[in-house]
Amino acid sequence: MSTIRYHDFDDINALSKSLSQQWLDIIYSATTPVSFALAGGTTPAPIYRQLDALLSACATPHQPITLVATDERWVDDADAQSNEGLFRRCLPGSAARQDWQLLSLKNEAPTPAAAAAAIDARLREQLPNAFNAVLLGMGADGHIASLFPGAPVQQDQRTCLAALHPQTQQSRMSLSLPRLLHTERIWLLISGAEKRRVLEDAEQQQLPISALLRDAGCPIDVFWCP
Repeated sequence: MSTIRYHDFDDINALSKSLSQQWLDIIYSATTPVSFALAGGTTPAPIYRQLDALLSACATPHQPITLVATDERWVDDADAQSNEGLFRRCLPGSAARQDWQLLSLKNEAPTPAAAAAAIDARLREQLPNAFNAVLLGMGADGHIASLFPGAPVQQDQRTCLAALHPQTQQSRMSLSLPRLLHTERIWLLISGAEKRRVLEDAEQQQLPISALLRDAGCPIDVFWCP
């Protein structure tokens, strides 16, 4: 199991300030282009807005930044469920300054399964190196990105794979577990007592989060608030 370092905060605002400053420090200390894989959903949104404020207040230049979603629903960016749309909505100031570019997990194919080979090629060509950091959330069922319990965490050695939400059957594209683990650091963002118990018990389970903890080649920093 990898080393897990817990960082506890009273609320999401305090957590966001701490993590976004750490993130900014990575960006401005880098001597080569940087890349980050980012979770979607509502929980990390305050972190992205805080980073946007910090980036917008800083003078450029810095190394080029590439962002990619850890997973994406097969919907238009304008859809409220789109993670790639979320990044644009939460990072508008830095987007307007072209502080970062987004590498999309989508194309014009009708389904993620039909797009997987092309998206894999895109990722390999444009993001061949390790991420500087991966920011992940975790569901109460132990899923990460769109890697769900009982479903594959990788397929055909690709960097991404098509996934289905087990309840809604919604189509998604997810980075594979090996691609998520190809990173210099992992930030795991969770809230509430239930998810903390899931994480603390993960070593005894066979869940996607268990595989992440088992196979990670770097420490995992857990950012938690009630």
